[in-house]
Amino acid sequence: MTERRILEGVTVIDFTRVIAGPYCTRMLADMGADIIKIDAIPEAGVVTRTAGSPGNNLGKRSIALDLKSAAGNQVARELIGGADVVVENFSPGVMDRLGLGYDDMRPDHPRLIFASISGFGQSGPHAHRRAYGATAHAEAGWLWVQQQAAKTEQPFAPGVTIADMAAGLSCFSGILAALYDRNATGNGQRVDVSLMDAQLSLLNEVAAAPLNEGTVDDWTPFRHPLHAAKDGYLTINIGSPLNWGRIAEGLGHPGTPMPGDSDAANALVGQWVAERTAEEAGRGLEQAGAPYGVSRSMPEAVEHPYFRERGMIVETDDPVDGSVRAINTPIVFSGAERGATTGPPLAGQQTRQILHELGRTDAEIDGLLDDGVTFEQTIPE
Repeated sequence: MTERRILEGVTVIDFTRVIAGPYCTRMLADMGADIIKIDAIPEAGVVTRTAGSPGNNLGKRSIALDLKSAAGNQVARELIGGADVVVENFSPGVMDRLGLGYDDMRPDHPRLIFASISGFGQSGPHAHRRAYGATAHAEAGWLWVQQQAAKTEQPFAPGVTIADMAAGLSCFSGILAALYDRNATGNGQRVDVSLMDAQLSLLNEVAAAPLNEGTVDDWTPFRHPLHAAKDGYLTINIGSPLNWGRIAEGLGHPGTPMPGDSDAANALVGQWVAERTAEEAGRGLEQAGAPYGVSRSMPEAVEHPYFRERGMIVETDDPVDGSVRAINTPIVFSGAERGATTGPPLAGQQTRQILHELGRTDAEIDGLLDDGVTFEQTIPE
């Protein structure tokens, strides 16, 4: 495998925090982009990581800046001016008020790609609303979908912020498309991604009925039952008569006719699974070529040998804990490498290095540090 990375030579200025933005730029870093993270000035004497979780900040460098100061704002302008991409997830209007918005930067940097993630988009009557993933879960229908699938009396919150992850993925895709388009046109553009839009896009199948004069009854929740084995649970998708034959064979009942009613078919599969341990049931189903899944806890899932073989678990250095393990970007290339090369930085860990790259002398950097315009953090002893 070559060590080449697809986004080598692409510089990204990262103004993100929380989940969606750092998740997006982490994937760009995994493909070789130079991610320069702009962090707020942390409290002196307190070890502070860059904004967002460690796993979403692998492979990045950090500079801490006071963007409201003239000197700090100027540094940010210079960084943006030398970049290919800006990613930010402030509330709409914040970057404009800082004089660092798309319209501010575009005249002098027409090739710049400026990606923004927000709750309700960058324009329109709802753009002013502050939002987290939970907002989109509620207003874009995801909580209702879960309620219908689980047949509960009330909607309930998911265990993970799906809207944030979907928005991060959408922004990542949009940036790649804009970089491709720039090769053809020579021009950058604004990429506008919202949590609401990203969440709704995941519910395309569910939305088909109400969009076309259908009713709730025209949609059947995509939810397969979990079958209890002696020591765990399996999910088994019956699907077709052909697949039924494989399931019956794999669970020790070859030739059993498939019941015409899906509930009866699932009940029969449940009886067969109950006769075995999860490992026994899985082994038989695998040998018969039937699709199945053994329900695993998260600690069990991350130790699955499949993920180790696929390179989905990466381990890097970490300035706080020594090392950190995290999930890799799930895209494997035949002609390029992917994955983190460095651990998550502290806020301002590469401040001096980045300012040197902008042409600042040590004396000038010391002056910026003394004035509180910037901040440098070193790895604790």
